[in-house]
Amino acid sequence: MTDVYAAWAASHALELFIALPLLAGAAAFFTLRAYIGCTGQGCKAVYASGLLALLLLFMGLAMAVRHQGGIVAFDGALAAALSMSMDTSLLWVLSWFTYLGDRDFLTVLSVLMTLYLLWTGWWRLAAFCAIATGVGGAINTLLKHTFERVRPEHDHGYATVAGWSFPSGHASAAMAVYGTACYLVWRLAPPAWRWPCVAVAGALIMAIGLSRILLQVHFASDVLAGFAVSLAWLSVCVAVAERYCTSRRAVQDPQ
Repeated sequence: MTDVYAAWAASHALELFIALPLLAGAAAFFTLRAYIGCTGQGCKAVYASGLLALLLLFMGLAMAVRHQGGIVAFDGALAAALSMSMDTSLLWVLSWFTYLGDRDFLTVLSVLMTLYLLWTGWWRLAAFCAIATGVGGAINTLLKHTFERVRPEHDHGYATVAGWSFPSGHASAAMAVYGTACYLVWRLAPPAWRWPCVAVAGALIMAIGLSRILLQVHFASDVLAGFAVSLAWLSVCVAVAERYCTSRRAVQDPQ
């Protein structure tokens, strides 16, 4: 059945690349609305449960990669099916789209966000931005060298990659940087921007992760693991920011 599911996914690559980001955007929108609707201890319980679920998901994927379980078999079957069925025009589009998750591009974006916050006096939020994105990248690098998973083989010429595969750096960095940007928009931009930003960020992050799978430079579990560990880290950073970044600009901070 693994080969059947993989073949189906590969034959519907374009449809999945359109549908899954839309579903991710909607899921981010409605999940956050439901979370905001919680109060008191219920809100804390939901947060703790979500964080635990993300960590368990990552641990489950990590164990599967270590022990070559069924998830690894699906990874291989999907990569093989994609290598035989992907249209070159879609690969070309994906090769440009995936740059939105490129490490260098996201590093520049993160630095610019941090500098803007410092320039406008939001010093604590600047520290949040630097830590959420910078430490998130360091976590991904550490995990890559811990697992040392070899990437899937690809010879289409639309992507050049190096380094280890698990977890995906593009997926992890996209979650950290675009998630951080979305939180900053939530805190600083007009209220009308908030919900559209959540939906767009969710869709964009998912699309970047999918582009890595469809380009066959990452296994599906690499991308899912990158999402899980980075979202867990980001949720911790946001919780800390909500507690300690309550003041407005630095000039108004009595401390």
